[in-house]
Amino acid sequence: MKPSLLRDDVGEPMLWKDEGRLHLGAEAEVRAGIWLGIPAVKKVRLKRTWRHPDLDRLLTRRRLDAECRSLRRLAGSGIQIPSILQLDRNTFTMIMSKVEGDPLIDVLRGGISGDKIFNEVGRVIRRMHRVGIVHGDLSTNNILWQQGGNPAIVDLGLSRVSTEVEQFGIDLHVLEEILSASHPEYEGAMTVVETGYLSVDIDEGPVEDSSGGSLPSAAQVIKRLQDIRTRVRYHG
Repeated sequence: MKPSLLRDDVGEPMLWKDEGRLHLGAEAEVRAGIWLGIPAVKKVRLKRTWRHPDLDRLLTRRRLDAECRSLRRLAGSGIQIPSILQLDRNTFTMIMSKVEGDPLIDVLRGGISGDKIFNEVGRVIRRMHRVGIVHGDLSTNNILWQQGGNPAIVDLGLSRVSTEVEQFGIDLHVLEEILSASHPEYEGAMTVVETGYLSVDIDEGPVEDSSGGSLPSAAQVIKRLQDIRTRVRYHG
């Protein structure tokens, strides 16, 4: 069945029906709504008034383009991510499909047993890294836990395409810092994440970047994560 179009007071089709703000961050405002009858979210990147307007437009457009590039690259990976429904590069507005699921931060604070969750989180992160995408903000707010036990990845506003092992290691270290600070009751959570991360390469073998460059193996990324930990402790 095709979704029915919403119509305004005079019977004209409505592309977007707003249902309220979901999140206001430093980078963007995110709102819930309906787009052509489809549950969706609208993300509008905010102006940085402290920057020169021309520079702000240039940098904001680059970030918008990078997010679109990441979402398109991930589209065939099997990872649950938002789909781009509408894009306006002039107003820095993106409308995406709504991804079902509960933020991992809420699931964990509910006291659920974590081992299966953390293993699956490690696996989905590795699948993302295997197509050359660094998330840039891997927090338990940006991972959704869906019915059936599958994690989804959202908010790729700081993501980028990369083959650099350091960037993948930093991605994991950001998550580790979040788990330590916000979910200390799950002792050993990162160890389970790493096990899940490594298991993908064991199951599926080595991978090459689609552009022909070599992507680091899961073992190489975990080794770099350990190096990053050492550097952080030393400088801390």
